This record gives sequence, structure tokens and C-alpha cells, in this order.
Amino acid sequence: MIIHSDWHIHSEYSYDASNPLEGIAAAAKKQELRLMGITDHANYNDNDFLGNLRDSVAGVTEAQKKYPFLVLGVELTPIAKPQFDYIAANGGSREGYEDPEEGVPFPIELAASKEELMKMGVRYAIGASHWRVDAPKRIRAEFDFDACIKEWYRQQVWLACDERVTILGHPWYIGNGAWYEDFSVIPRSMNMDIAAALKENGKYVECNSHFFRNKMAQEKFRHQYAEFLRELFEMGIPVTYGSDSHHNYFDARADVEKYLVEAGFKDGDISEIAEKDLW
Repeated sequence: MIIHSDWHIHSEYSYDASNPLEGIAAAAKKQELRLMGITDHANYNDNDFLGNLRDSVAGVTEAQKKYPFLVLGVELTPIAKPQFDYIAANGGSREGYEDPEEGVPFPIELAASKEELMKMGVRYAIGASHWRVDAPKRIRAEFDFDACIKEWYRQQVWLACDERVTILGHPWYIGNGAWYEDFSVIPRSMNMDIAAALKENGKYVECNSHFFRNKMAQEKFRHQYAEFLRELFEMGIPVTYGSDSHHNYFDARADVEKYLVEAGFKDGDISEIAEKDLW
């Protein structure tokens, strides 16, 4: 095996996951993993998501007494700054929010400040794009291929420059698999801009199992994506592994390593977060 740690796992405390911490820890021992990062979602700065994060912090902190190889992280996703401001002014509720029609593309924000996260005990953050936040809902409702690529690019460069982000999570993930047939539809110039921002700001980039196991990802795409990660690695950007598991945690490394090895990765190339980069 060339992957020895998993830095992107969702536990029962994440709104969309059910992995119990005991099950995650048991899997770690069975797989002989050195470290496992618990990165439950904090998508919005509302009471629900921040409450989930506090529960995750409490759960992981307690579990670490028995399983010290668990590391407390969080997954943050870009949201529109007008919505962030509305939630903050509305007592932590998203109810009643409507996108403004002006000021597009909307500025980006994340659910909590680095200071707030560190105060809670969080030691690192994955920053990952999941959806468009650049335009009002009525515009976002109809899928626009070119607009999505531009928006994912905007968000990923922004995340690579933000002080809260330790790892750029699953670059170019999109739920409907829109470009999962041929990765070359993503302009190389965009990938080089993202790479430059990652390198300049000392970030890690994630090798996420999704791209190698998702049925929407074609074989050609999987090889291209592994080669994309290899190019970033050769530029000096450390690559971490994330299973991004939400349910029934199991060992997906063999499915991923097949493509990584063909792209030139060997044992020692897949990184763990260095102590100096943990908060």
C-alpha cells in the first residue's frame, strides 16, 4: 500500500453521514492506518451546522482518549457572503433568505473563522467546492456547463488562498459528474492557476477516492485525474488521501492506488499533514 492515512472522513455527527467513531477506529486498526482525520461538515454559519460541528468536536475529543490516532478536522464549503451575513444577523437561521439580484458574482465566505475553529479544538480544515454560489438561485437552477467550470475555478483559487484551508478537498468534484468523461475539458490554465495558488500558500491537495470509484467517472477520466494529481505533486504540492466516507467505512485504497501507481506515485509520495501545519 502507498496510502497510510485518511484525512477526510465523516462521522455520525455530520448531517449526511452515519459512520460511528468506534467503527472508524476499528477500521483504522484493521487497515493499519496511522492517522484518521474526522472532517464533519460545517456548510453554513447557522445553528444547525455549527451545532453539528460542536457535537463532532465533543465526540472526537472523547474518542481520542481511547483512539489517539484520530485527528479533529472540519470540512468547509464556500457559501455566498450575502447569505452568511443574513444568517449572522438573523440569529443563526437561514429561514427567509433570498438571494439579492445585484452584486454578482457574490463574494465567498466560510462558516467560521480560523480563530473560532481553533478555539473549538479543530486542528485543520478541508476546503471544498460543492455548488455554485456566484448567482441568484433562479440563475443557478438551470445547469450551465461553462458557468460551473468558471465558478468551480473561482472557488478553488479562493480556497487555495484562504488562511483557514489546510487541504483543497476533491478539486473539480461535481455532484452530477458533468465533466467526468474527459478531464481535459477543464482548461489547463485553470489548473495551473490553482496549482500556483496552492504552492504559494503552502496548501495540500486531496486525492479523493470519489474520482476513482464513482460510476459516473469514466476510465479515461480516472487516468487523467491521477496524472493531474501527479503533476501537482511534481510541482511540490503535497497530496493527501481522503476516502470521503459517509457510511459503512471500508478500505477503498486499492481502487485508488491502481491509478496512482500507474501515474507514477510510489510509497512515500502520499502525505500526512505535517505537525507544523496542524493548528
